[in-house]
Amino acid sequence: MLAGRVVEEQKNYYIVSTARKDVRCTLKGALLKKKKQRLCTGDAVSVQIINDDSAEGIICSISPRRNLLPRPPLANLDQVIFVNCFKHPSLDTEAIDRFLFSSMSYDVESVIVFNKMDLLDDEEFGELEDIERFYKNIGYQILHTSVQDVSGIDKLIDLCKDKTSAFTGLSGVGKSSLLSLIFPGMEFRTSEVSGARGRGTHTTTHTKLLSLDKNTFIADTPGFAFVDVPTVDEGTVIAHFPEIEAVTGQCKFNNCIHDAEPGCRVIELIEAGEIAPWRHEHYLKIYGEMVRRRKMY
Repeated sequence: MLAGRVVEEQKNYYIVSTARKDVRCTLKGALLKKKKQRLCTGDAVSVQIINDDSAEGIICSISPRRNLLPRPPLANLDQVIFVNCFKHPSLDTEAIDRFLFSSMSYDVESVIVFNKMDLLDDEEFGELEDIERFYKNIGYQILHTSVQDVSGIDKLIDLCKDKTSAFTGLSGVGKSSLLSLIFPGMEFRTSEVSGARGRGTHTTTHTKLLSLDKNTFIADTPGFAFVDVPTVDEGTVIAHFPEIEAVTGQCKFNNCIHDAEPGCRVIELIEAGEIAPWRHEHYLKIYGEMVRRRKMY
């Protein structure tokens, strides 16, 4: 038996990366019959080689998952790297906050990347730094990149070393162009930014794990995988906003949900510039969304 990782899912077979080679595999009959969950990219499996010359095998067992992203299906991630731009397309802080919410819900570490930094003048760079300050104070890691002048790429690769990472982001942010620099010689479909909001069209249609070395895998995922947040109890929404959760118990009323109640400590910290007003706005929006979902079912 060989241990391996599913790196690609096709219609009737899977590509499994092993220490020896990539193997084209099908599921063992008994495993297929009793399988309660769909095998997906990222799953750790054991493989029996049935034809060494043609690199064909059978998947005999599936290891328990550390985590799972449901859309698109992707298992056992160490981190998700969310690529953004300050302009072209313009910065969308709500997308960032929904991404961070989803990543925490799925128990995956988050990294925020700002790409196309070569497009920013000094004033715009300063505006971005003001925004970044709030995320850094919360504890999120932020990286600057530029495909045009190839800046930040080495740091990005170092960040991925010995990990399984997924790259995602709204369309037009240059995610595929970054991956092309990480994997020179490999072609990634890219799209031009267009439309009134400066958005592009999605170019990635399925998930595939790309191997940078034997211990480093990177997934290219469809762009909106993290914007549609998962359903959680509304009482736990605050846990996804650490800077708001940190002041729990400091408000005038114990049942304060931080929505303009008198004596709300969160509002005081927003006015003092210590909590980002948009973070508070997005917290309330997701909280309300969870309340509506509960009432619907």
